[in-house]
Amino acid sequence: LTLGDQSQAETIRKGERDLNDKLSSVWRLNSMGEMAATLAHELNQPLTAATVYLHAGQAELTRLGPPAEGPAKTIDLAKTQLLRAGDIIRRMREQVATGSRSFTEERASLIVLDLAPVFALTGQDTDTTIALDVEEDDDQVLADRIQIQQALANLVRNAVDAVIGREGARVTVTGRTLGADGYEIAVCDNGDGIPEDRIDSIFHPMATTKAGGMGLGLSVTRSIVESHGATLIVSRNSQGGATFSFRLPRPTESEI
Repeated sequence: LTLGDQSQAETIRKGERDLNDKLSSVWRLNSMGEMAATLAHELNQPLTAATVYLHAGQAELTRLGPPAEGPAKTIDLAKTQLLRAGDIIRRMREQVATGSRSFTEERASLIVLDLAPVFALTGQDTDTTIALDVEEDDDQVLADRIQIQQALANLVRNAVDAVIGREGARVTVTGRTLGADGYEIAVCDNGDGIPEDRIDSIFHPMATTKAGGMGLGLSVTRSIVESHGATLIVSRNSQGGATFSFRLPRPTESEI
């Protein structure tokens, strides 16, 4: 290799490392946001119940007269702190629900193709064929590029997990223009598919079959897709495996 070739190769590798770093950072932030929303939802009920119980106890103490004024005042302070905790949780949920995203006009095919080096490494490490088949014409969409790339990377990782160790393991990422209906991106695998009775539960936070997993992957991915006004659809494909797909909107179709 010439010096110029080595320099170009290093530039490409640096670009790949930078992209991986960005994707990892975005994924951590999204996972934290999803977990915050889940905790907010789960904690709200016991906090409300505790406040009600304290209020009832305070009423009982009030009927005892002056000797109970000290404990009643302490209970009132505890109620105040519980209500404050509830306010913090409500604000946290609102921030997660209305978190700002940077939507710009993008070429959907490039969003996918830019991940080719990442997918190539994943394929090599897992002995899985990861094929890209995307249409490059009429592919303008409105999207948060890094967020969609992170969602797509997670779908591919899940697909690889579904076929790893299988002879002829294959994952295919497709991109198709749908005219005025937008641009559809799909991730297909030739694994065993997802049982009908599990299709709804796989999107629930904390639902996971992976050892050490936190069960946030598909939940966060769906949140990213839905923030673009799209729906993450799961179905069984002709190979018997799973297909996850979503449509990105045209720049003129959204007021995001």
